[in-house]
Amino acid sequence: MSTATVASQNSLDHGVSQSDVTLFDTLAAAEASWRALETKGTTTPYQRFDWIRDLLAAGAEADVTVAIAIIRQDGRPVALLPLGIRRSGGLRRAHILGSDTSNADWMITAPGFEPDARALLSIFTSVSKLLGGIDLLSFDNLLVTWNGLANPLLQLPHAPGASHFYRTEIGDTPKPFIKHRLAPKRRGDLMRSRRRMEEAMGTVRLVRVADAATLAQVHEAFLTQRRTRFNEMGITNIFEEPYFRRFFRDATAASFGDPRPVFVAHALMGGDQIAATAWGTTAGDHYSLYINSTTSDEGSKFSLMHILIAELMDQLIDDGFKTFDIGLGDFSYKGRWTDPEPVYQALVPLTAKGRAAAAIMGRVTALKRTIKQNPKLWQITTTVRRALFRLRGKGSA
Repeated sequence: MSTATVASQNSLDHGVSQSDVTLFDTLAAAEASWRALETKGTTTPYQRFDWIRDLLAAGAEADVTVAIAIIRQDGRPVALLPLGIRRSGGLRRAHILGSDTSNADWMITAPGFEPDARALLSIFTSVSKLLGGIDLLSFDNLLVTWNGLANPLLQLPHAPGASHFYRTEIGDTPKPFIKHRLAPKRRGDLMRSRRRMEEAMGTVRLVRVADAATLAQVHEAFLTQRRTRFNEMGITNIFEEPYFRRFFRDATAASFGDPRPVFVAHALMGGDQIAATAWGTTAGDHYSLYINSTTSDEGSKFSLMHILIAELMDQLIDDGFKTFDIGLGDFSYKGRWTDPEPVYQALVPLTAKGRAAAAIMGRVTALKRTIKQNPKLWQITTTVRRALFRLRGKGSA
């Protein structure tokens, strides 16, 4: 373990004049402060210590240098940035650990710590000095608020992300959720589809995975279902990667029985068949649906995704969750259950090289957003992607 401290003078709006930055090169060295901030502060599920620990243990981010920055005031930890550093093409770039495989970036902050833009830049400069120089810090999928707290990182220059984040309040909703939150026609359609599914397949029920044998069965069904779906979309199934396989297995098993799991799997059963799966993570009273899958065989003619979410909502209400999200990605089914919210990208250049890279990356993100938000362009892109996928011989993978 190596640590270092540098003091930077800030003029913060809450009257604290000095902020210290301490850098750790392992998660274990920062664990005590991290868990303390996580308990009393504000964070999404994707900056939980255990989430990032399990990701890295599975082999994610194997190519990065870990740098955990803890910000202290008067000796007390008030914020944390879990960073990964990559060097590519002569550019040294820092990002939030797990950002490539998560739904939201966030800076963990203690209550009352409200750094302004100048203080944030001072902190980033201190981190850069401790690391021997960083060209660029990048923050992706920044939400406007979390648990009622404004995102401090959005005080920095930022631009819209390529897609939206889908979230809603579920606390205090009576069960069944669909009776109180879906329009009568949609509720009626869903209930009819569920009855037909039960007639065709057997008893419909949602099962939380709580043992190794069931986990293995549900995980294999998930991989098969996702493989088929991604083949249709012309996308390589990233969840087949060894580190994702390990993460799904180990992180889920470690959360068996935990009321606030780091990773949890649910299976929608039609009789004895796994018709759909849901994999989620939590922070406090928030549940995030990380990824899902549905079968492409007999059950595919039913509204599996909607039946799954309806069942999941009732279980989450029973478990005391107050808020729910279905993450990133503009798919029509999400709008029936949640509200779209904008996300933003913030690129913080600290050198001339970083400024040049930020300009290019900003244009790439803007182009992606234009394509994704324009139905005609998106259709053309999807058609080309599928054709290239087939030409590469991936369609049968």
